[in-house]
Amino acid sequence: MAGITGGDSGQAKPPGSFRSFQNNMSKTVAEIAEQIGGVVIGDRDVRITGVNGIREAGPGDLTFVRSARYRPFLSTTKAASVLVSPDITEGHRSLIQVPNPDLAFARILQDFAAERTHRPIGIHPTVVIGGNVSLGKNVTLGAYVVLADHCRIGDAAILYPGVYIGYGAQIGPGTVIYPNTVVLEGVTVGARCILHSGVVLGADGFGFAPLKGAWTKIPQVGTVIIGDDVEIGANTAIDRATFGATRIGSGTKIDNLVQIGHNVEIGEHSIVAGTAGIAGSAVIGSHVMIGAGAGVAGHLDIGDNVQVAGFSGVTKSITSGQVVSGFPAIDHNRDKRIQAGQRMLPDALRRLRRIEQRVQELEEQLHGKAADDR
Repeated sequence: MAGITGGDSGQAKPPGSFRSFQNNMSKTVAEIAEQIGGVVIGDRDVRITGVNGIREAGPGDLTFVRSARYRPFLSTTKAASVLVSPDITEGHRSLIQVPNPDLAFARILQDFAAERTHRPIGIHPTVVIGGNVSLGKNVTLGAYVVLADHCRIGDAAILYPGVYIGYGAQIGPGTVIYPNTVVLEGVTVGARCILHSGVVLGADGFGFAPLKGAWTKIPQVGTVIIGDDVEIGANTAIDRATFGATRIGSGTKIDNLVQIGHNVEIGEHSIVAGTAGIAGSAVIGSHVMIGAGAGVAGHLDIGDNVQVAGFSGVTKSITSGQVVSGFPAIDHNRDKRIQAGQRMLPDALRRLRRIEQRVQELEEQLHGKAADDR
């Protein structure tokens, strides 16, 4: 246990008390409306204790109407209150009018999640802490967390049971790391990140060279650098660079089961959906959207604000602002026309065969008449 430091306090923080913590949220409709800038129609004092979909909601729940399709449920929902757009003025439940019910409901969900999520508190006695480890203030370490030598954990970080932090790795303040996640040596994770269960940061990149009929491993001596406010979904792997760094920009959100290869760079506030794969040394810009199951080949440049449709295969670089789909990925509108044309091919082929048959009949008639004229 030697070498533990307590961040700014400079005091040792050995394992001590450890417990689970939960707050129960309860607000009136008026309090919620004030929070999101809404207008109440009906009972302002109804108390909200939960959130749910409009069909599933019960007494005490807050729900919302996201489109005209769900308006009929206003007369049947059992919810205590409903978030609605300003054009909806009547209902048998208390209403909160907001310009964007979707966005307002998302804000409320964030509060409920923060209030109702179980969070461990303290340092569990089974934690293993190496030498010269720096722990910030109010760090939480769950059961069987392992911190290797020289790693640094920022203030208020929460590491759930079974997390491994490798030699010299750094975890930023307020970051939450869920069970059985692995952050390997030298990796840096920024502030307020969320790493879901099974994430692996800093495994070796897929680097091999052919030599005399066999594959020779190329040492991967770089690192991974994750910016602030990044969320990484369950069982996603981000490989360390061959040299230099694999980089994920601040605000970027990555879904479950995503593979990001060595030396990839992703800009800020981009989105990568589930099961997508990005091959080594690809450079992805900021505010890029990559759909589920899409693949990006290595050493490509994808500009800012690009959208890649799900299950597309990107084989060439894409300039900023484009929307692409298909395999190989091309302009989305052109791809839609191609797909529409492909669906018409069977009918087009039948028509072509009828035309060929008719042409043949006409040629036979013409040749027959020419023979008669002779």
